[in-house]
Amino acid sequence: MTTQEAAKLIYVIKATYPAQFSRMSTADLENMVQAWSGVMENYTYSQASAGLKIYLASDTKGFPPSPGQVIDCIEKVTHPAAAMLTEDEAWYLVARAAENSTYHAAAEFAKLPEEVQRIVVSPDRLHEMALMDVDEFQTVERSHFVRSYRAAKERSREEAKIPESIKQLISAATAQIEDRRKQIGNHSGGPNGPLLHLRETGENRGSSLPTRLQESGS
Repeated sequence: MTTQEAAKLIYVIKATYPAQFSRMSTADLENMVQAWSGVMENYTYSQASAGLKIYLASDTKGFPPSPGQVIDCIEKVTHPAAAMLTEDEAWYLVARAAENSTYHAAAEFAKLPEEVQRIVVSPDRLHEMALMDVDEFQTVERSHFVRSYRAAKERSREEAKIPESIKQLISAATAQIEDRRKQIGNHSGGPNGPLLHLRETGENRGSSLPTRLQESGS
């Protein structure tokens, strides 16, 4: 969404909630437009306008929306909860796959939806499930899966709201951190290099201490 399109949204919000905008200066409005266009850069004007209409239609408190509230309204339309597997539906697919995973785990894993595969992790894990005690599988394992699946769905919804430019910054920062870790590992002779060096240095100092004490005492 462009700055001009964000200005159109703000105009609608201002017209709907005049009291909240009565003391705003021109500079305040310009800053608000910039903020909205930045946060909502992933969305088209049509999507943003539809999200705003949904918010206005359901608002009973009389407060103007934040960008995040409009994004929530957009997400409800573009990614409705009904389009995603419920926790029970996802677990049913896992349980059915586990039944045939003693010898065919790879094939069963491939049949699972991608969001379920991310929780199960691998065909090997399906094979382990197939060999579990039934009670443990339907209690402990099910509870663990449901918690993980619920958290993954929530994380996916939140990540979808992050502006693309911010995602790129996060990705670049993560890559820099990984590169730095590799450099440290290469210079230190591996992940345990610094610790090993400190340990050896400490041992050397410890072994030489009695000698110095003996010399000073003699």
